[in-house]
Amino acid sequence: IVEYENRIRAYSTPDKIFRYFATLKVLNSETSEYEICMTPADFVRSITPGVKQPDGLGLDQFRKFDPKHEDYPELELGEHSIFYKLGQSGLISFSDYILLLTVLSTPQRNFEIAFQMFDLNGDGNVDAEEFEKVQQIVMNQTSMGMRHRDRSTTGNVNKGVSSALSTFFFGPDAKKKLTVENFLDFQLQLQREILQIEFERFVTEPGPNATIKEKEFGAILLAYAGLPDNKKVRMLKRVKKSYKDHSKMMVNSATKNLCTL
Repeated sequence: IVEYENRIRAYSTPDKIFRYFATLKVLNSETSEYEICMTPADFVRSITPGVKQPDGLGLDQFRKFDPKHEDYPELELGEHSIFYKLGQSGLISFSDYILLLTVLSTPQRNFEIAFQMFDLNGDGNVDAEEFEKVQQIVMNQTSMGMRHRDRSTTGNVNKGVSSALSTFFFGPDAKKKLTVENFLDFQLQLQREILQIEFERFVTEPGPNATIKEKEFGAILLAYAGLPDNKKVRMLKRVKKSYKDHSKMMVNSATKNLCTL
């Protein structure tokens, strides 16, 4: 199962990856229709090799969820979570998923160049319409963007920046401009929060002084390294041998160290 899911992550279209790792069908109170959504934990699982999808959930298998009448355990985010910029419940639509993948897989320099392309007056800012073009150009340069095809049959069509995120970037009337500095700050916050979620996956006693073992810290680093499984096992054995006393890392320092790599 794990190898199959890793192949989905590596080779499938974004539409199929989203439908496989998303766990919720969320009721829209205005339209009374259900929309497929990811939790932040689903999103992290979709980009992390070797992390198994929960039993009973897979391609086009979801739990129905009404955010107005239910609290979902995985949605317990920090008060200032970047995911709340996507919407009140912190849930991730398909369009949000495409944007987040683009943000995470693109170097800062590429965004700086794209912003300059559409910065007609040289002030370093873009409006909402120009940002849509920035996102499209940058996305098309990623491996995910090259594999993407809108799937109207499944409802997974990239509709651009969500209304909540548009309000965050451009204000309620979409009249504000977005600077590349503010966008790169959003990128950094997203990277930090993804790493925080990854870290907390290994935490056994949550709290401000939560810790994980060095081997688990190594597993986080190796998850995205693209190395063969047998080489990862050898490297983790070396880490375990080097830290026989099982001393642990602090959550804040570990996250900070990861973000500087």
